[in-house]
Amino acid sequence: MKVAYTEAKKSLRGIRNIQIIESDVKVKEDQDKLIYRVRVQVNFQIER
Repeated sequence: MKVAYTEAKKSLRGIRNIQIIESDVKVKEDQDKLIYRVRVQVNFQIER
C-alpha cells in the first residue's frame, strides 16, 4: 500500500488525498508468490 502511495506521489504533484479503495492479497501456492492487487483513488490538484 505504501508502494502504491509512493508511485502515485512520483507521477502526480500536488497530491491532497489518497485513499485505498480495495486491496487483496492472493497467494499462489505452486509458485510460492504473493500477488498484490491494490486499487487506489487519488484526489489531486495539478500545479500550474
